[in-house]
Amino acid sequence: MRQTPFLLLGAGLIVQFCQNPKQVPVVEAKPIEPAVVKFACRGTSPVLWLVDIYPDSIVYERGGGKKLVYLKRMEEKKGDTTVFNTRLNLYDKESKMTIKIIPDSCSVGHDAQKFPYTAIVERDGDVLNGCALGADPK
Repeated sequence: MRQTPFLLLGAGLIVQFCQNPKQVPVVEAKPIEPAVVKFACRGTSPVLWLVDIYPDSIVYERGGGKKLVYLKRMEEKKGDTTVFNTRLNLYDKESKMTIKIIPDSCSVGHDAQKFPYTAIVERDGDVLNGCALGADPK
């Protein structure tokens, strides 16, 4: 019966708050705005990878490993292509990444689903090819 002191303490707190409801702090909950993904890029070659581009950051994941968060550095238009350049200090080494979003129909692997953009990700010498969805510009 070592739980008895805790049960009595819990019961005492409940009685205290029920007798003095003004002492219970009231916290107004504000809704959390979901982060808006500007582009969601996916690929399967050579392994499954994803890159999500947010207004202030870029999330990179490859092969189900750890997600890396790059601060969004630079976005530029080169014709119809949107190019994002970013870098991250990772284990005392600089990691550079360039993402090119090209408005061209694309499908990933054997999936029949078509995506409106082709994505090319160049990160530290590796090149990943895939597809992307873009956020509604409205």
